[in-house]
Amino acid sequence: MSTKGQIKRELRNLQSLAPGVRTAKFSFYNFGTRYAGLFVDHEFKLLAHLKPCRLAVDIGGNWGQSIFALQRFAAPEQIVTFEPNPELSRRLQITFRADPTVRVENVALGDAPGQFDLHIPIYRNFIYDGLASLRREKAEQWINPHTMARFDPAKIKIATHTVNVATLDDFNLTPDIIKMDVQGMEDAVARGGLETIRRGKPAMIVEAPSGEFVKMMVDVGLQPYTWNGSRLLAEATGRNVIFLTDAQRAAIP
Repeated sequence: MSTKGQIKRELRNLQSLAPGVRTAKFSFYNFGTRYAGLFVDHEFKLLAHLKPCRLAVDIGGNWGQSIFALQRFAAPEQIVTFEPNPELSRRLQITFRADPTVRVENVALGDAPGQFDLHIPIYRNFIYDGLASLRREKAEQWINPHTMARFDPAKIKIATHTVNVATLDDFNLTPDIIKMDVQGMEDAVARGGLETIRRGKPAMIVEAPSGEFVKMMVDVGLQPYTWNGSRLLAEATGRNVIFLTDAQRAAIP
C-alpha cells in the first residue's frame, strides 16, 4: 500500500475515536464551498457554463456538500434534494430552513415505490452515513483492514432504518441538472426516472456509473464524459462521470 493510503487508514482510525470531528469537518468544507468555491469536484464547476438553471435535483443529499456546490456554480432557482437517512434529512432541513430555494425530501429513490431497509455502517461510535446503502452487503464491505488502521471487526456494526422508496418519475420534475451519488443504486434510480430524464435531458453528475447506467443514458441522448484534469474526455472512466447532450457539451469550453 502507498504511503498516502497508509496515512488515510491512520486518519480514519483517529476519526473513529473522535466522532465530533465529522461535524466540524463538514461545516468547514461547506463553508469553503459556499463562500470560496473550495473542496468541489471539477464537474460541478463545469455546470457554470450551462446557466441559466431553473431546477437542480440532488439525489443523495448527505451533509449538503452538493447543494452548496450547485448553488455556487450552477445557481439554480430551486434545488430538490433526496436523502433517505432520517438523521441526515433532519440535519439538511435545519441547515436550509431559512433558504426557500432548497426542498428536502426524506425518501429513497428506486425503480418502484415501496419500503426498504437502509443500512448504515458504524465503526466504534463513528457513523459512516456517506456509505449508507439499500444493500446490506454494500454497507458492510467498505470498512475493513485495507481501509482502516488497526481494524477490529468487533467494533463494526450496521444500523438499519426502514425508509420509504419512491421513483423520481413520481415527483413529475423537469430538472436541468441532476447529481446522483447513491452507493451502488444508480441503475435502479435511473430506471425509476427514465421518463424524467428523457423529458428534460438534464446534465448529470454521477459517481461510478455502471455499464448499464451508461447505456440507459446514451439511449435517451446523454453522452458520458470524464474530466482528466485539463479537459473532458468522451468516456466513462472517472470517479465521477458527467452526462451531457451535444448542445450542453458544446457550451463547455
